[in-house]
Parts: sequence; structure tokens; C-alpha cells
Amino acid sequence: MQSPKRNLLCLFSTAPILLLICCLGIDSVHARCSRLIQVPLAAYSYTVIVKENQFSGILPDVLSGLEAKSRCRFSYTLVPKNRQEILFEKGKSDLLVNAVKTARRDSFGVFFPFVQLRAVAISLEGQLPPLHNAKDIIARSEIKLVIVRAYDYGPAYQAIVDDMSKLGRVVVEPDPISVAKLIRANPKYITIMAPTIFSGIVQSEPVLESLNGKIRFDKLDELQWTDSGVYISKVSLSPSDQIYLKAQFEKYANTDSIWKAYLNYYPPEVIKMGIRPRDTGH
Repeated sequence: MQSPKRNLLCLFSTAPILLLICCLGIDSVHARCSRLIQVPLAAYSYTVIVKENQFSGILPDVLSGLEAKSRCRFSYTLVPKNRQEILFEKGKSDLLVNAVKTARRDSFGVFFPFVQLRAVAISLEGQLPPLHNAKDIIARSEIKLVIVRAYDYGPAYQAIVDDMSKLGRVVVEPDPISVAKLIRANPKYITIMAPTIFSGIVQSEPVLESLNGKIRFDKLDELQWTDSGVYISKVSLSPSDQIYLKAQFEKYANTDSIWKAYLNYYPPEVIKMGIRPRDTGH
């Protein structure tokens, strides 16, 4: 029979190992999300579709696939895009989805990439000469830039918006549908956003049917490929939930399920212009 002193020594010597197992054992059968994960979603394009309080589209498809393969469950609420950002920053939501990586968002969450996307200049076909960079946009005084409140494609995008704002040539709208309507009514208006979003609303919204086949996408020199994915909250979630969720996203992303979710909704020409699998070389 071992002495109490020896038992105590064994306990202290093995404690670091047990702690390491607890921290890294996120894939064990006992690991799980500690509670229901709250995910506010904004409805737009094929990314998130809401009909009769039922959520579908690319992101709900991805999260449903993750639910089937993990011990996490997600609860959705419908909110405007800018409300998504506010809730996440205040620690009142657990995931910020369909988000481009930015320094500000890094303060509130841990980023995990799903795909890479590229924002482009979008205008009516035949109304403006080709746009190659920010200088082309600024040089044409008749052009106004219409943007969606709370959209952010990184520093280069923000620089263009800031420059155009100083010239009084920025119009801010609450959602992509409103942006598309303005561009349809004003041939000299353009927007900068992911082509998948704009193409999706044109295809899915009957009110925008007249824009089909009349949209031009111009790649801008300043706007390169950037990671897009999900932020896992550092404010609302415990460290163990953060670790577990990130591990589950990693396992799921190593399959082709996320990429297939995008391919299921968008035509090849739009995919080629604005989206590609993550970790693809330039």
C-alpha cells in the first residue's frame, strides 16, 4: 500500500499531463459545446435565405453539416448586417459569419477561414469604361460609389471608401438589394462587393430580374484575394468552447463540403471572378 506522501507526489507529478489532456482532448467523445451557440444571420443572396422563419442557403448548409459531425448545436436569429457586427462586439453573439478578416474584428474573435474572396467593382454593362483601379474611379467625377453599411473588405477597400467620401461621392445603403436598385436607376453609380453576393441577389430577387445579363464586374488592382469565414467570439464563449469550435471547423474545412456549398449556388463564371478555396496560392 502506497503512503499518503507518495500518492500526493504522484498526483502533483501527473497533474500537468492531466491538464494537457484536458486542454487538447477536444476530439474525445466527451468533448462538446457547453451550450447552444447563438448565430445572428443577415438574409441576402444565396448566403442566407429565410422563408417562413426557416433558414437555408450556404452558411446554414455549412453549419448544419458541422452539427451532423460535431457535438455543437446552433440557434439562428434574423438581424440586419450592421446589427450582426454590433451584437458580436458586445459579446451578445457567438459567431460572426461570412466575415472578412480585419484588425478590428480580431479584437473580439478568433478567425477561421472558409474560402478566399475578392471584392470587385460592379456596374451596369456598357455605361462606363473599364475600371482597373481606384484612380480610375476617382478620376471620373460622375461616378458615385454605393456601399452597404457594415461591409468591410479590408484596408484597401476602406481606403477607396474614405477617398470617395471626402469627395462627397459615397452613398450608404442598408443591404445589397437597395444597392442594386440604385445602380439600376443610376447608370453612373457603381458598387464594390463580392460578386457572389451581387450575382446572387440578381438571380434570386424577382424585383431585380431586369439586371440579369446587364452587370459588369471589374477587378481592381488594390483589391486582392482575402480570407473569408467565421469569427468565434472571445467575449461570449469560454476558452474550451473556442478551442472545440475551431477544431470542428478545421476538421470540416479539410473536407470539400464548404467549397461544394458555394458551387451548389453560384454559376462558374461568378465563382471564377470572386471566390476560390482557402489556402490557394496566388
